[in-house]
Amino acid sequence: MSTAVSYIKGGGDKRPLAKLIAYFGEKPLEEIDQNAIDVAAAELFPSHSNATRNREVYSPVSAVLKHAGLDFRIRRPKGSRGRVLTGWLWPEEAERLREAAKIDLEFGLLCLFLLFTGLRLSEGTLRFTCDKLRLSESYAFIPTTKNGEPRPVYLPPQLVATLANHPRGLERGHQRVFRHRPSGRLYAMLYHAAEAAGVSLPDREAFHIFRHTYGAWMRRYAGSDTKGLVATGAWKSEQSASRYAHTIFSEEAQKSALLPKVKFG
Repeated sequence: MSTAVSYIKGGGDKRPLAKLIAYFGEKPLEEIDQNAIDVAAAELFPSHSNATRNREVYSPVSAVLKHAGLDFRIRRPKGSRGRVLTGWLWPEEAERLREAAKIDLEFGLLCLFLLFTGLRLSEGTLRFTCDKLRLSESYAFIPTTKNGEPRPVYLPPQLVATLANHPRGLERGHQRVFRHRPSGRLYAMLYHAAEAAGVSLPDREAFHIFRHTYGAWMRRYAGSDTKGLVATGAWKSEQSASRYAHTIFSEEAQKSALLPKVKFG
């Protein structure tokens, strides 16, 4: 699939193409039609969601075909965009949850780190090492994100201050910042803290609630628009960042203050 190599050299995302190149080999592009793509998605990702198949097969194949000038409308599988999760915390809820999480100081710090960076738990947060932090410059470096790209992360002042008081310190070189590992016990700690704080976590969000809260707060309190969210590096496209538009009302909506007055009672 030499066209895929050309696509990568032209600046295309190479991460999902290894499996596709191995699968299609030197199959002529003219033979990669809708049926061929559907079969590839089912065979390469037999037990995965349609959202995963779309991300790992349909989208990269479409990009390569467009690069070769063979663009045609590819039908995506039902549910290819996944379930859009939009739950987020109000500041007072986040404060109560943080206080409840401080029964384990390092766990509370982990929650705060996710809240103020927008990082996913799956983006190596639990493997994140002390040498990737530079508090004096409000800087953290994540070598690989979900998008397969590195991300420099800005640490706001309150997070810097809290990290500086890490219960085990940060002068530990290549050791992990957080001692926790992904496990049922870790999730149980979050749900226990949420219950103690009187905070209801939306189904299937768990630690992702902190990422969504970061996005919502960046829109609502920091004034970032969709382009601004993408510019943080936390989201790769405006489509994925647009889900936070619901956290603010538009200037047009505010014009309802000009509606005629109606007396009640």
